[in-house]
Amino acid sequence: MLKCIHKIAICNSNKITYTSSRYYSTQSSSLRMTIIGAPGSGKGTQSTKLKRDYGVVPISTGQILREAAEEDTPFGKEIAKKLKTGDLISNDIMAEIIQKVLNNQNNWLLDGYPRNPEQAEHLDKVLKEKDIPLTVALYLDVPENILQERIQDRWVHPKSGRVYNSVFSPPKVKGIDDVTGEPLVKRSDDNDEKVFQNRIKTFKESTLPLLKYYEKQGILYTISSPTSDEGYIKIKKVLDQVVHKE
Repeated sequence: MLKCIHKIAICNSNKITYTSSRYYSTQSSSLRMTIIGAPGSGKGTQSTKLKRDYGVVPISTGQILREAAEEDTPFGKEIAKKLKTGDLISNDIMAEIIQKVLNNQNNWLLDGYPRNPEQAEHLDKVLKEKDIPLTVALYLDVPENILQERIQDRWVHPKSGRVYNSVFSPPKVKGIDDVTGEPLVKRSDDNDEKVFQNRIKTFKESTLPLLKYYEKQGILYTISSPTSDEGYIKIKKVLDQVVHKE
């Protein structure tokens, strides 16, 4: 077997086994969250701020999958193919990833999961068994033309998943990660207009139905976010109310 996804998993062609995770925090919090948004809506940027201000641990399924896609295995190649076309990863694979990665977590923020009501139902089942129900579902509402602009200006640090935008949240040095000093790159799926449109189509068809699902549970908060800074101000107002209630 090949080691993959740094310290997160050991993979072979079709099996994922999680070891000690980097997604661990000793801070206590009642916030157990998911953040929903189309590609380019700023989920990664907001997750970083939420970790800083509320102690939640971001769990990016997208980052996990991108790292897995770099592995020269049948599993990695299949994931890479899905990511290249903008298609969703199967519910079974995502369910296994989430169930394993939440095993030792206290307070967290799911970035990129669930992506459809079926995944949400599975997540609820897992959380019910652990007696740690989801407390907040944030939806980042961003106009489609802004999404496309953000995607075009997006740069990432491959190893950590840190996201920059050359207009809204540029690195201190152009093309360089603030923390490590390593080069930033463009995601391969950000460079193709056809792939972007497919990702938006998939999001509308598969993920938007989640809004009704979480609205019925009374935990959905829709955040109008034309810019990341404006969106975060509104997120803080919501979470400060939620924390106060707890």
